[in-house]
Amino acid sequence: MNTMTGKRTAAMLGAMVLAATLAGCGSGSWTSPSPSPPASVVSPTPSPIETEHTDADPADVRTWTITEQGMGPVQLDELFADAVAGVPNWTVDQNCTWAAFRNDQATGVTVYFARDSEVSDGNVTTIEAESTTDTVKPDGGPRTADGLGLGSTRDEVLAAHADAAEQKPTIGDGTLLRLGPAGPGQGTIFFSFRAGEDAVTAVTVTSRDEPPYEVCG
Repeated sequence: MNTMTGKRTAAMLGAMVLAATLAGCGSGSWTSPSPSPPASVVSPTPSPIETEHTDADPADVRTWTITEQGMGPVQLDELFADAVAGVPNWTVDQNCTWAAFRNDQATGVTVYFARDSEVSDGNVTTIEAESTTDTVKPDGGPRTADGLGLGSTRDEVLAAHADAAEQKPTIGDGTLLRLGPAGPGQGTIFFSFRAGEDAVTAVTVTSRDEPPYEVCG
């Protein structure tokens, strides 16, 4: 091999080594730095949703909700003594120890609950709110979840409860609208109407066949 050919061969070998070196720098064996993890996204704390306060105030029957199980804190089938303890300042007359009353002169509404008078103690069987004035004040007593109570009209009750059954009381005049079946062991809501009137004058929750005509009579 002559000198010129050796130089060319050496130059070619040098170029090949340089190319291989550059290729090696760009091969997949090189690992780029791992990217930093994204910053945590913190969702803003939602503002609390304001809801209507539905807890019954024992001293204010206007906050009580009427259900087939009771009114406010007083429930059917609970011990009468326990129910009395839960409503301070209610009246239990010594001549009518089976009933507890609350009379509100400002609204003209009387609310009572009672047990069976023929036993020395027992469970609540009846809870009633009644208007004692000629003109019913609709804001004076408890109401159902759909807004029915003293002062509601017959049409309003039937619009909310098309299956309400009309019933005549065994004693006395007027009419009753009954929600649900009536009978022992079943809580039932009765809306009472005075004879010739169209506004609810009393609402009764009871496990009896109908609201009692008298409580302490």
